[in-house]
Amino acid sequence: MSFGIFDIASRAKAHAKTEAARARATVAKSAAEGAQSSVAALEKRVDKLALISMALWSLLSEKCAVSEEDLAERMKQLDAMDGSTDGKLKGQGAPCPQCGRAMSTRHAKCLFCGAERTEITPFDDVV
Repeated sequence: MSFGIFDIASRAKAHAKTEAARARATVAKSAAEGAQSSVAALEKRVDKLALISMALWSLLSEKCAVSEEDLAERMKQLDAMDGSTDGKLKGQGAPCPQCGRAMSTRHAKCLFCGAERTEITPFDDVV
């Protein structure tokens, strides 16, 4: 059985396509594994926040006689603070003391001018 030059070129092209597909599959697998890891970390974070919230609520309602209506009203107020009553908190921090732009709650320095953040709250890493 003899192969012509076109058969060899065709097989080489097919082999190259197969290898490229394998490489893309490897990249996709790696991305999927990274996404799974991120989801697991987020689930752990949500579970911890839910537990903290339940503990705080039980303490407040028991020790301070705060009602569920009080809680619901405060949740509405906090929800509206970011300008949108959508059941979410936007992670926009306080204005930068140097340039006045909103500082990210996830960074210790202003992303625009580099000034150090002066106020740090316990919620900076969750909102």
